[in-house]
Amino acid sequence: MSDKFPRAKKLGYSVEQVEEFLTHARLQYLDPSQSKMDVKTIRATRFDLAKNGYSISVVDSAIEKLEDVFAQRELENRFGTLGYSSFQVETNELRDLLLSRVERKKGKRFARRFWPLRGYSRRQVDSLCSLLANHLNQSSPLVLRDVRLTVFKPKRGGYAEFQVDAFIDRIVELLQRESILHQTNS
Repeated sequence: MSDKFPRAKKLGYSVEQVEEFLTHARLQYLDPSQSKMDVKTIRATRFDLAKNGYSISVVDSAIEKLEDVFAQRELENRFGTLGYSSFQVETNELRDLLLSRVERKKGKRFARRFWPLRGYSRRQVDSLCSLLANHLNQSSPLVLRDVRLTVFKPKRGGYAEFQVDAFIDRIVELLQRESILHQTNS
């Protein structure tokens, strides 16, 4: 299993940690009855940086694809267990939760970091919130990949990263749920 990904010129993800993660993911994928890994575990996975490690961007991209596969499977199982109506109710509750956050005043949507700490640029995060609001109001579609590729500059007085990261995870979940509902309506 060595050298599945290109190596970084300087620092990259620990090869051993990435390989161990992929081994567990492969076992879970082949036997879904195992409870070694789920979407939340994949989202929470972090790797140490190491010299000559795997390319960060390539591994991140592969993990996003893996997350999508696991999310699809988990959400399809949830849909099968709940049925369309209950799954739709859960999705609407998530939509309402996200909408309540984006309807807050700009600059006040998340907790702020104060000197000397930095957080995510409030302007950039508020811009993402505006895109989500348009999506929730069915004005314009929001693309999962675009959400994942969003990067925020660190700023003094910025939003607390952990809150914004959790919010983004919920946006991703909503988009994945909407995909399942769209597939069943097609």
